[in-house]
Amino acid sequence: MTDGIYREPWSAFRELVSNAYDADATRVSIDTDYPFFEEVKVIDNGNGMSSETLAHLLENIGGSSKRTAAGKDLGTVAKEDPTKSPGGRKLIGKIGIGLFAVAQLTNKFQIISRTKGKKELVSATISIHSYKENELIEDDAKEHSSGSYFVHSEVDPDVDAHGTTIVLFSILPAVRRKLQSADVWETIAEQVEDDTLGQIEILKPPSYHIGQVGPTKIIAAVPALPWLKKDTPDDKFKKLFEAAIEEKASLREQKDLSHFDNYLEMIWRLSLCAPLPYIGEHPFNIEGAANISFFELSNNPKGAAIPIKVMPDQTIGQAYDLTENKIRNEENFSILIDGVNLKRPVLIDDELHGSKDLEKPMLFVGKAQSVFKGVDETRTGGELSFEAYLYWNSKIVPKESIGALVRINGASGTLFDPEFLSYKVSEQTRKRQITCEIFVQEGLDGAVNIDRESFNSSHPHYLYIQKWLHNAFRQFATRHKKIGREHREAKVANQTDAMVKAKQKHIRAVWEERRGTNYAIPTPKVVKDEEKGLFSTMVADTQISWPTNDEFDVNDFDWETSFATILEAYGVLTNLNPTERASLISDLIKLVKEMSK
Repeated sequence: MTDGIYREPWSAFRELVSNAYDADATRVSIDTDYPFFEEVKVIDNGNGMSSETLAHLLENIGGSSKRTAAGKDLGTVAKEDPTKSPGGRKLIGKIGIGLFAVAQLTNKFQIISRTKGKKELVSATISIHSYKENELIEDDAKEHSSGSYFVHSEVDPDVDAHGTTIVLFSILPAVRRKLQSADVWETIAEQVEDDTLGQIEILKPPSYHIGQVGPTKIIAAVPALPWLKKDTPDDKFKKLFEAAIEEKASLREQKDLSHFDNYLEMIWRLSLCAPLPYIGEHPFNIEGAANISFFELSNNPKGAAIPIKVMPDQTIGQAYDLTENKIRNEENFSILIDGVNLKRPVLIDDELHGSKDLEKPMLFVGKAQSVFKGVDETRTGGELSFEAYLYWNSKIVPKESIGALVRINGASGTLFDPEFLSYKVSEQTRKRQITCEIFVQEGLDGAVNIDRESFNSSHPHYLYIQKWLHNAFRQFATRHKKIGREHREAKVANQTDAMVKAKQKHIRAVWEERRGTNYAIPTPKVVKDEEKGLFSTMVADTQISWPTNDEFDVNDFDWETSFATILEAYGVLTNLNPTERASLISDLIKLVKEMSK
């Protein structure tokens, strides 16, 4: 475990932030020392740890005091409910390895902590040993040392101070290179020197970056950050968000954030997965006055989504009795990283982006609860409850938000899944037009793998959510198709009706201009003369005769009578016989059709 179970540096920051959240912190400040990344500090104002709590943590890797009776005595959980923090938050951490995510970043770090009401400042310096397989094979000892630590405690007269500071010393070279995007800059430099340039895809420098660090800490490329140094912490994140969705970036760049360097991408990932307030409105706080259509998802396997009536001053959460936006209260938690105040980068916009078939975005909401009645709890993992939404827009921004994201107690270790938990139905276009979040309020913890970045796909809770989501997507797609079809049909009908009215208005104007208002505009009619083999169209007193063959197309009757009425208004048909009149009109119709191809 201590040799690293997390895949990327941002995972380590995520775990440290989760620990602060579980300790009831309202603020976490991270100083990464960018662009050099030699020493990192993470400071929170949480409950802090006593010497006893810290000793338990260091002596019990993988034996968390959270969610246990021991946690009540150590002050890491609520007295009345060990699944909650002392302040009443639903815990994110589970098995007690989150702190050792720092092994991804360094082999040496320090913890400094204070608890309110105690005259004690406790610190521990920890060294993590690397995994040595040969040593384990040869060593017959029952225990293996995964590291060492030194704890120091001293009197601190400030009994009101509380919180924890974690200092990561000597960040691993590979991590520094990763956060500096060193491999990207080196590849770009090699391309410039390569005389085969043009035979392979050219790697472009990221549009936004912290600069290129050269030998001896020389900044070889000037930083191109999305914000200005003078901007406020909130404005800096707003500009980061705007940079992610900017139009000049390609759709691929927007989707995988390849126009960001690794450092900015790390900030984005952290903001996405932490229990933070949204950059815009929480989806369940959107009011009925918004330009959005609301629908309720059915839990019936064969059910259908139905419209929800939301009053202008009422939220969708109130209309459907949703609670996630209330119980989580993310407004009481903030993360400041290098002067950037993070927000959850998910935007539910009431503006429709480019659709021709629908009039406004659509928001589908649902909730479910299952106690798996009649099945042993040891097999099901206990009760499961969650709330969710699927938001449709013809263009999702940012592209990185396309797909489904599962949050447990407000946090997530995964990113958006564009395949919606392996939804097999071919809905590629609609999949690219949906943002979905599932807020798990009870359960699913047992399905989270040890790195919290994936799920055990055979766990009953995961299977239940997967099946629910697939059913929800089907309901959305069915409703979306129906509304789109109705909108197109209405649009065609409206266009046809408007064209007919415009045509009639024009014909009437021409007739009255040429004939005056004393002569009513004629109503054309077709008479079939079986004996003579003719179709005769009568416009006023003028007869137009077509042979009963291909020369007369009943589908062109509207064209023919329109031309005939205008020509009759000018008296053009008067000196022609019925067949010549038909020939003239047919030629005009053919000309118009050819020109409109």
